[in-house]
Amino acid sequence: MKKCFWILGALGALLLLAGCETVSQEQCVAGDWEALGQADAANGHDLSRFEKIVKDCGRHGVTPDAALYRNGWNQGVLVYCTPQNGFSLGRQGKRLNNICPVQLAAAFESSHALGRRIWTAEDRVRDLETLLSSKERQITRLRSELDDFSCGGKSGEDLQNCRNDRNDKRQDLQNARFEEQDLKWRLRDRQREYEETLATVNAQAAAVIPGYGG
Repeated sequence: MKKCFWILGALGALLLLAGCETVSQEQCVAGDWEALGQADAANGHDLSRFEKIVKDCGRHGVTPDAALYRNGWNQGVLVYCTPQNGFSLGRQGKRLNNICPVQLAAAFESSHALGRRIWTAEDRVRDLETLLSSKERQITRLRSELDDFSCGGKSGEDLQNCRNDRNDKRQDLQNARFEEQDLKWRLRDRQREYEETLATVNAQAAAVIPGYGG
């Protein structure tokens, strides 16, 4: 367990570099193919990425070593395909890449599904928070428009039409306030659902993911 976390930390800088679509000239010249392969696999890239590396490095007159890259990639897969990483990817709402060997795939995918449940519950809360924020802005706008609304200087039919328009705005504001309250109630329900999901998933994850701490 400690070894896996150590590897993840040691590969941190390389993962940032390997996350790009292409390799840099400096990486090609450095020629650390095993480390590059390890970083690519740990970042979820499949072996087809090596073809892009060959093309990019070819522009700089460098030929990558396929055997060394594959050796590193095989090591990186062991970092990517851990239950801990699967859960983390799911928790962030990220998709999983199907590069895991059969003996690791099941635990990786089930842990990803657990993490995804938390992300989904959070996303449902975020959706309502966005709707509520939009409704609050609408109420502020309607209130401002109503405060500025004036029928002064009007008479006859124009005055009646102006009053009707003002009443319509008042009704719009009232409706918006009702909708705001409904959103607040729904948001409380979603937040409660999220807390329940979090507690359930934490308990299940602690039982199946080594070293899980919630």
